[in-house]
Amino acid sequence: MPYLSDINLRAILVVLVARSGGSVEISNEELYDAMMPDSGASERFRVTDTAGGVRVSIHGSRQEQAGSN
Repeated sequence: MPYLSDINLRAILVVLVARSGGSVEISNEELYDAMMPDSGASERFRVTDTAGGVRVSIHGSRQEQAGSN
């Protein structure tokens, strides 16, 4: 699954928000930084199929840089 459709992205958000206790607060600064990253990259997600689902990571994340994806 190289691309997240809107419905897949919404489903992933539901799972992540539920895992975090049902609520996530995001500042305007964080939201704007995510929408308009300094790198200029339009697609910042890496989606990898796994045996039991998918792994979603952010390009340039600390885990990705450390090679733990």
